[in-house]
Amino acid sequence: MVDRSRIAQCARGSTRVALVIFIAIMAAAFLRPLVEVLFGAKFQFNWVLGLKVSLVFSVLFFCVFFIWSWIAASRFQPVLDALDAEPLPSDLREPPLSGFVAMEYYWLILNRTFVVFVAPEGIYGWKAQGAVTNVDRTFYEPYQEMLKDDEFMRDRQAIEKLSRLRGGFFIERSAITTVEYNERQKWGVGGILHSGRINVKLSNGRTREFILLGFVIGDELINQMAATLGVNASNPVQV
Repeated sequence: MVDRSRIAQCARGSTRVALVIFIAIMAAAFLRPLVEVLFGAKFQFNWVLGLKVSLVFSVLFFCVFFIWSWIAASRFQPVLDALDAEPLPSDLREPPLSGFVAMEYYWLILNRTFVVFVAPEGIYGWKAQGAVTNVDRTFYEPYQEMLKDDEFMRDRQAIEKLSRLRGGFFIERSAITTVEYNERQKWGVGGILHSGRINVKLSNGRTREFILLGFVIGDELINQMAATLGVNASNPVQV
């Protein structure tokens, strides 16, 4: 459930959008008769009609943006709940977990971005974002900053909650056979900085491929993953 402060924030943002629309329509309605005056016509401006049209469109845009903002806030609220919950002492790990930010492709062309946490019992994944483009090539940086927070990386309860949210995952240690680093760039990432790929090979024959976003030393990462999980690590020679 979205709290009142978030609802108020949605309302304020929607009000600003509605106000911009109102001013824009009124300005356009006023400029039209001014242009006609330049061609010899008499200045005639229907204030009542202009106000009615501006108000109707303003209310319409307010409703659309408020609903859209409220839905977005509702979807993000579970993330805030997980991050804001006060951890129990027994849920704090020592040392902090390691992790990385990665993109995964599915259905050939779609992508999703995960914050991945590596623990002795397995790999947790929080789906931080859905499909993205290369318009914002640094969208992943705030998630990398999260991984630098030792207190958060010790909060097992929060990490488990994030992995259970829609789109998240947990891969048990017993299901993982090998972690492999492939230093080759991934085709189709569209100029977003990445440092090769991590392939997590599973006992059922499947492989999860994670594209490492940002600058990451892949060799060190898979060695750390292998040590934490107790599995083999490999780095294939690239031709």
